Amino acid sequence: MAEKLQNPSQSSAVDPVRIPTSRDFSNGVDVAGVCKSFGSQVVLEEVSFHLTAGQGLCICGVNASGKTTLLRIMAGLLQPSAGAVHICGFDVKSQAQQARAMLGAVFHKSMVYPQLTVIENLRFFARVYGVRDSTACMQELLEQTALMPYRYDRAGVLSRGMMQRLAIARALVHKPTVLLADEPFTGLDADASKHLVTILNDFKNEGGTIVMTTHDIDLSLQCCRHVAVLDRRKVIFNAKVCEINADAFARDYLSYARENNWAAPVTP
Repeated sequence: MAEKLQNPSQSSAVDPVRIPTSRDFSNGVDVAGVCKSFGSQVVLEEVSFHLTAGQGLCICGVNASGKTTLLRIMAGLLQPSAGAVHICGFDVKSQAQQARAMLGAVFHKSMVYPQLTVIENLRFFARVYGVRDSTACMQELLEQTALMPYRYDRAGVLSRGMMQRLAIARALVHKPTVLLADEPFTGLDADASKHLVTILNDFKNEGGTIVMTTHDIDLSLQCCRHVAVLDRRKVIFNAKVCEINADAFARDYLSYARENNWAAPVTP
């Protein structure tokens, strides 16, 4: 089944997110030979990829495959045991402040304040990032995420879908160049998921770079140009979405997951 995943729907073997011989660190994302161990437990081993502005990478893999650990390393929340990450030319380890200024991140926790209203949350994070003309920025984000009717509602009373929209708005308030999204579709209904796809595509079409982890293959392939599978510490498959049969890939991935006793992909 591993071979099946490496060549879904009889597509030719490709490696479009490999590290090129000469790399331009000035924009996008560069992950080079990242390894991570917790004591004797190896979580990631020699993970590498390079994305330029306007590209998106969907990383598939079941729980405990290392996806969240990889994103936390990219966000500077964890230090790799080996390897390096560059965000728009800045080394996440040695130039942490500059790298984080280029990043927006959405993890499982919304990272907003439930006692504050939607607009108060956005105003707070705009101030944290030193955003100029935050009123115009917040107006744009509220319209983009369809949160305008809820701007005076406390975050703590929002539905799961609305909270996710607020988390996205919070991550974009300082107009980052790179967006990291950890399972962004989890718990969303069909309408909320469709709206999130639009938001992510708008970000990418404006030159942003997305690295996303997911269980929802179908939705993620709609907003990413590249797809990779992370399993047992390593990237075992990567390809351009346009060079694979998306339906066959989703089917083969699910079949492979079940045969290896992985958790089935979550659907909202």
